[in-house]
Amino acid sequence: MVLYQGKTTLEAHGVLLTPKQEAMGSTSKIVSVLASTMSCSTNTAIFADNFFTSLEIVRYLKDMNCRWKDSRVVTLLSTDMGVYPMSSVSRYCSDTKKKEDVSCHALIKSYNANMGGIDKSDMLVQLYRTPMKAKRWYMRLFPYAIDLSITNAWLIYRRDCKALAETGLPLKNFRIQVFRGASSQRAATSRPRRSFAAPGILNITIDVPTPVRGHRSHIPDNSVRFDLTLFHVPIYTSRQTCKFCSKKEHTLISNVLCSVCKVHLCLNAERNCFIKYHERVA
Repeated sequence: MVLYQGKTTLEAHGVLLTPKQEAMGSTSKIVSVLASTMSCSTNTAIFADNFFTSLEIVRYLKDMNCRWKDSRVVTLLSTDMGVYPMSSVSRYCSDTKKKEDVSCHALIKSYNANMGGIDKSDMLVQLYRTPMKAKRWYMRLFPYAIDLSITNAWLIYRRDCKALAETGLPLKNFRIQVFRGASSQRAATSRPRRSFAAPGILNITIDVPTPVRGHRSHIPDNSVRFDLTLFHVPIYTSRQTCKFCSKKEHTLISNVLCSVCKVHLCLNAERNCFIKYHERVA
């Protein structure tokens, strides 16, 4: 993926150019670099709008055995095919108020069939976007790259299903399957949040009390809370209210749980409620 930034695009990405590419214009350089990533240029056709076309890039791609198609309203440039074979398409006629068959060149038909790839890709990405709010504009590129990758993977998956004469999943279900697969893999490789284990030393399983609305939260007995002979270990677990510094009008949330007292306490660079909670005040 190359993020287009005008004339400084390739320089910003550290792309090395050949002397032939260096002599091209900025848009022609972009096309030539992207075309060089294709594994088999002789069997590939490139479609683009008139912003990225020029005679120099057409000559360059022709020398590389690659084919270029571009268009304005009615003007097309191609090194792949020409007018024939002719065919007909149905178009609405404003004079007769109905659809009529009109002649269509082979190049125009091929262009119309393939040029919509970018529009279709944008449409599929917008259907199920990964939600992410960020003030920094470049942070939004991360979820877009993920959505684009999943969409491309789905298109390849649909192509393979068609070749195997099988019914494939719709895009929404495909994304759900990818999410479930990633979640199960993460659960298998990540460390548990509700247990503390040191092989050969100890293995503690923490049963975190579930808060119930309208009921008083769990409070340990003072004989347990202030007994420093017990192993009060901070455990990283699910987020709940800090039982030391939170007030009715000011609630603070923490991921740290005392393994003995079974209460959540702040433990970060700003507040250390974990120590204060276990200190007996004279």
